[in-house]
Amino acid sequence: MRATEIAQRLAGDVERACLHLLRDGKRNGHEWICGDLDGSAGESLKVHLTGEKSGVWSDFATGESGDMIGLWMQTQNVDLPTACREAMDWLGIKQPKVEAPKRRFSKPAKEGVSSLPPQGAEWVRSVRKISDAAMAAYKLAFKKGALMFPYLRDGDLIAAKYRAIPEKKFWTDADCEPCLFGWQVIDPGQRRVILVEGEFDALAMWDYGMPALSVPFGGGDKGKQQWIDNEFDRLACFDEIVLALDSDAAGAQATEEIAKRLGRERVRVAVLPRKDANQCLIDGIPADEMRRAVDSARSLDPENLKSAADYADAVWAELSKTGPEAGIRLPWSGKAQSLVLRPGETSLWAGINGHGKSQVVGMIAVSAVKMGHRACIASLEFTPPKLLRRLHIQAIGRREPTEGQSRMLSQSWRDSLWVFDPGTKDKADTLIETMRYAVKRYGVELFVIDNLSKLGIKDDDYAGQQSFVDRLSDFSRTENTHVALVHHVRKTEKGESQLPEKGDIKGSGGIVDMVDTAVIVWRNKPKEADVRKAGRLTQDLIVRPDCMLGCVKQRNGDEEPFISLWFEWQTYRYFDRPPTLPEYADGSPSWHDQEAFT
Repeated sequence: MRATEIAQRLAGDVERACLHLLRDGKRNGHEWICGDLDGSAGESLKVHLTGEKSGVWSDFATGESGDMIGLWMQTQNVDLPTACREAMDWLGIKQPKVEAPKRRFSKPAKEGVSSLPPQGAEWVRSVRKISDAAMAAYKLAFKKGALMFPYLRDGDLIAAKYRAIPEKKFWTDADCEPCLFGWQVIDPGQRRVILVEGEFDALAMWDYGMPALSVPFGGGDKGKQQWIDNEFDRLACFDEIVLALDSDAAGAQATEEIAKRLGRERVRVAVLPRKDANQCLIDGIPADEMRRAVDSARSLDPENLKSAADYADAVWAELSKTGPEAGIRLPWSGKAQSLVLRPGETSLWAGINGHGKSQVVGMIAVSAVKMGHRACIASLEFTPPKLLRRLHIQAIGRREPTEGQSRMLSQSWRDSLWVFDPGTKDKADTLIETMRYAVKRYGVELFVIDNLSKLGIKDDDYAGQQSFVDRLSDFSRTENTHVALVHHVRKTEKGESQLPEKGDIKGSGGIVDMVDTAVIVWRNKPKEADVRKAGRLTQDLIVRPDCMLGCVKQRNGDEEPFISLWFEWQTYRYFDRPPTLPEYADGSPSWHDQEAFT
């Protein structure tokens, strides 16, 4: 929550908050009065308790004033992030979080660090036009013959970037935490923060009287914005984040990614007179012009308000498209490649109990992570360790992986796979809130929800089920991510011997209407009965599939494919072709081993 939002919550319970912060004060009509911010006796400090100004305070002896979060900072002598955390705890506000395991980062060695030598400082002054005061504020240093930009947080050296002088060559220390440069210059009470693209740009903004932070890796693809994972909480309290990144394609791409992750409602984009802030300083752009550029930073238009003309390029791209469309591909060849899990869409994976819905969707998620996507799985039937056990077996391809294999896989999934632990109450609301957080903080591209019947919505509450799926559809579209929802089919006279149809999906028909794609997972029970009857797995039985994926709806696809799969029971994996004996070099028995199967 932003600082202003928390201040408004405090203002809603202003008298109790005043009693907590200014215990020795007292109510006098519509105001809480005391002598000063220490709460001593007197009438110089007053806090409005009613009306539109509820929560607004003024100290008439010192001239200080502000809102309730400002009062919390002053009375408790803490910075803005701390005041926000303390106030939220006091208000009982709990924000949903998807916590990744804490990663261990290295820190730069301090040995060999020295102050800037005269020739280094002179180069920064003469070439970059940066003042000595700015160099001191950002604590520029020298190490091993190179200019050093120290990334400090609460006085601790977190990371560092180095630049050779005069050639333009940059490098960083290995495995340091991606974070923002310049936290030490930010006033602990300010509500607006400026982000620029380079360290020299941050120093230039300081010389313009507007201290700024620099992103660590510049613009470009979203892989360069990994610092958001680590700085998300520190930036959460700011009411306004001004992006003054480079005016090039990489800067525009970074602006879009940062705005999406940190919240469009508080991000503003400043258009500077030159490509970046340092170039403005070099070219002598006046300070008042720079301040106007920052103060007039524009908000990003809501995503749902667009002119048709804005889509000209996208429409032509659709009309002239020749390559593969965006989305997550299934881990099988052939017809399976025509079924795409597109960003902005929701898919339904339905089937009879025990027919492998969870295993199929789990394998798709594991494959998506392997292909470089970020995924989050909400398994409402299994505890996270039991869910991850099956995913480990699928990913490693062994029924009993070694500890080394398992731990190595866990590490590889640290920044790409998350698990939702549902708790016991309000699962549906908590789930969507947590998913929204996961998209903004971690850039999750695929969500798996297993399954609809475990979300606390009654089986006969068709309206409730349809409403929830509608919310999922809205979520996937607005957050440009994909949601895969697992669901059941109802019992029919056909039993389990035939592949169910679209109309057999349990609940309201509106569920299928709301999703973009619907797939029915069917286990080939007749084949299994024939294997048991024959007492062995003959060649004519081998070629019959163990599982069918029947696509009964694909709104934005050209096909609705039916996909044949063969199942290996030891590893919970599915293959797109029948096995050939012997298939496994490690000597482990395959699913088609006659003795094991029967």
